Amino acid sequence: MTSDLSFTPRPGLNRVGAATLALVYPLLLIGLGLSVGFRGSDDVTGFATAFLGAILFLVAAPTTWVFAIDFIEASRFTVFTVGAVTSLPLWYLLGSRMARRAENWLTWLKRYTIFCGLWTVLTLVLVVLLAAVA
Repeated sequence: MTSDLSFTPRPGLNRVGAATLALVYPLLLIGLGLSVGFRGSDDVTGFATAFLGAILFLVAAPTTWVFAIDFIEASRFTVFTVGAVTSLPLWYLLGSRMARRAENWLTWLKRYTIFCGLWTVLTLVLVVLLAAVA
């Protein structure tokens, strides 16, 4: 009977540190998105800042799409809280997974930056496509 147990150190970076560092981008976006407020005033500027805040939050917390469906009828606070609580573990796991594959911190940072950039662009493209359909 063979076993895959090995007590040799695994290659890669500190996964807990990288996973924790991976939370910086979504937490920054969540902070920026919530700081503008969603009670837009009657003018165009108030609407634009509320819309930008919602887009920033959707980039940071992609699971919010699921909880923002009309038939769920959850409050705004519930949608934001549950979206953040369910999305942050995904970002944590992403950082941990990238740390396993990276040889050094510079490689991890490059890959993470590229992923965040692509993720943001793809989310914005999805929002534009949904706006065009609606």
